[in-house]
Amino acid sequence: MPSALPDDLATVLDGPNFAHLTTLDEDGWPHTTAMWVTRDGDHVVFNTIEGRRKERNLRNDPRVAFSISPVDRPYENWAVQGRVVDMRTSDGVEVIDRLSEEYTGNARFAGHAPDRIRVTIVVEVTRVASN
Repeated sequence: MPSALPDDLATVLDGPNFAHLTTLDEDGWPHTTAMWVTRDGDHVVFNTIEGRRKERNLRNDPRVAFSISPVDRPYENWAVQGRVVDMRTSDGVEVIDRLSEEYTGNARFAGHAPDRIRVTIVVEVTRVASN
């Protein structure tokens, strides 16, 4: 069942705070990576390159978990679970550019490569916990 984002968590997601995203490999082992993150209402949004391990994992199993803390308050931790409800390439470049501006101040993502397809990952949150 979808869960609304608490206001305090929404504020953390709206800032340049790194999330640690965990997906499941085909053999069931967890795979975790640090990610830039944003949100669209109560949905959490990530971005990656098509074919990367996390993208492949999410196509096989849409369940995710991530943790996030404000960079200036590292002991304030949020643990979030959810499932991917959309994976799209239609706005992948725009989303990574928006994240780049938020996290680095550069309006264009420095790692653009014409042979790589950007994928936007949209997560519906199902559980939220904080300390």
